[in-house]
Amino acid sequence: MSFTRTRTQHVSQTYRPDIDGLRALSVIAVMLCHAGLKALSGGFIGVDVFFTISGFVVTTSLLGDLERDAFSFKAFYARRAKRLAPALYVMLLATFVFSLLFLFPEDTFHLSKNILAVSTMTSNIFLSRQTGYFDAKAADQPLLHTWSLSVEEQFYVLLPLLLFWLYRSKRNWMTPAFALLTLASCIAAVVAAHRESNGAYYFAQYRAFEFLVGTLLALHEHKREARPSRWAAILFVVGIAAIVAGALGLSKMTQFPGIGAFVPCGGALLVIYGGRRAGAIRFVLGNPVAVYLGKISYPVYLWHWPLFFALRQLDLASARGYAIAIGLTFVLSALTYALVEQRIRHARLAPRKALLAFLAIPLFVTGAMAGTGKLTEGFLFAYPAKIRADVHWSGDALFDMPRGKKCWSKVDVTPESTCTLGDANASNKAVLWGDSHAYHLIYFFDLLGKDHQLAVHDMALTLCPPIEHEPPMPGYMPYLKDHLQCVAHDKAVMAYLMAHPDIHTVFMAAAWQNYINLSTDPNAGPNGHGFKPGQIDRELAATIDELTRAGKHVVLVNDVPMIPLKLVNCAFNNDLYFPIHPQACQFDENIAREQHAPIRQMLRRLKARFPSVDIMHTYDVPCDGTICKLDFDGLPAYRYDDYHHLSVAGSTLLYSHYMKRHPGELAALLTK
Repeated sequence: MSFTRTRTQHVSQTYRPDIDGLRALSVIAVMLCHAGLKALSGGFIGVDVFFTISGFVVTTSLLGDLERDAFSFKAFYARRAKRLAPALYVMLLATFVFSLLFLFPEDTFHLSKNILAVSTMTSNIFLSRQTGYFDAKAADQPLLHTWSLSVEEQFYVLLPLLLFWLYRSKRNWMTPAFALLTLASCIAAVVAAHRESNGAYYFAQYRAFEFLVGTLLALHEHKREARPSRWAAILFVVGIAAIVAGALGLSKMTQFPGIGAFVPCGGALLVIYGGRRAGAIRFVLGNPVAVYLGKISYPVYLWHWPLFFALRQLDLASARGYAIAIGLTFVLSALTYALVEQRIRHARLAPRKALLAFLAIPLFVTGAMAGTGKLTEGFLFAYPAKIRADVHWSGDALFDMPRGKKCWSKVDVTPESTCTLGDANASNKAVLWGDSHAYHLIYFFDLLGKDHQLAVHDMALTLCPPIEHEPPMPGYMPYLKDHLQCVAHDKAVMAYLMAHPDIHTVFMAAAWQNYINLSTDPNAGPNGHGFKPGQIDRELAATIDELTRAGKHVVLVNDVPMIPLKLVNCAFNNDLYFPIHPQACQFDENIAREQHAPIRQMLRRLKARFPSVDIMHTYDVPCDGTICKLDFDGLPAYRYDDYHHLSVAGSTLLYSHYMKRHPGELAALLTK
């Protein structure tokens, strides 16, 4: 690839060391906020400061080129690509390699899609569909921070087009036009924030005013003489104080985007305006340390979040761990700045070749990578052999498989022709009714039905216990939407059972611990699922009474153990190329007994009241009297990244292990 001179020569505007210092202040605030430093809980506003800086700096540069008749769209976009892309793709490559080494295949595929979104400048749109920025699960997004890069790149695409047109044809309208756009974006942001949508935080139209106030300042400052002034020094200090106050929490999460950005963006404007006129006090931000940190602020921003993400994934997220990660961030950033960013930024590469190298080729490569991830089940070929063997058994969620899309979590009764397990042609019919802990037993019941000539029609809905009458749920409860669907579902299932006398057996399975209210105060309020103390007992009893009077045989499945959170993904972590904290994939059975005690007591009470009811004892199957294992025959019994749902292997192999653990129990209860 040859290096040539461009036809138009871009000339940098007068360098502003105080702006680099402002970048340093901003990125440190963001990094310490993301590290969990409570004192800087508002440090995320550093991104808003960056936006305002970008609006000012880029507009100033464009105005200079336009005035000298040296502006070229191709050259401008090539400079932006050379400035931003190399360091970005180094970080993306490193994050992808980490994912291959330590994340699940499905997570690596998800990451490859996010990388493609980064290369198409739409990461903000992609992430808005995954999580809110302040949601707890946002920490699980390894490229969460790239939303702001896409917003900035979208601004870089549109600003030159608009500025060029206004400068050439409507020059007197530049300031009014940008002022009007700023106001419109600000109003839209406030309205969007009020509606509390994810897109409100991520989308460029709601962030545009943060850039455009910088643009307006650049229009005001263009060719304007700057003389030292005491008032300018005061404004400079006030601007810094405003940004620090925002980082300390003055700007609230609930105000973003919109009025929450006024403090950091206003502070940035004061610093930029006053910095040219503040005299010696500019040294606060213009000193060599601050300037250098500002120069490496872009790679600092790129590296800090993936390193923090890695800390959490490796279970190293402590104060000491974050301190080490921050130090490593600065080391990687200095190296990236010196060896990648500066070398390529100053290379004399023709604009066409720069656009090809840093825009077109990365787009092609990332597209091919995402396609490869889809075709290879999340780059499964790159994982250790044991993980490749296990992933179909424990990585694919039962609920997401093709059958799940037809039969799982439907409010209406599922079609019998599609959602019947076991011997579909058998005259002996049964129904499997419950929540996700019923549906994760589908392979168990499929084998059971085939062995005993039983057709088992499954009808399970998320967070929905098998009772006819759901208790009323206050509107503030977290599962209100699921509750309303559950009310309709359970009524439909009960009506179906009553209308079909040929259904003899009703298997009722659920994550019973969700619905048992353990409060000893009979007047206590409902738990998170709407049940008061003793209420699940009463509702189950009422449902069982109606079913038994209708001639149904009720079988209560007593569930499976929840595994300790520290053992989630135990087998996966042990089988990595570089295992994370290798440990025995088992736990003390006393933990399971303690968990199960309230469920066991409830089922015994129901059995005493309804002697015809049977209990299927699946809970103790993974245990041997001393320990409970997380595998059956060497295959993970629980789904990856899950502490209570069975994997495909668990659902399938539970049956044979149940038959060994409780010989004769199934035959006895099915003869009734």
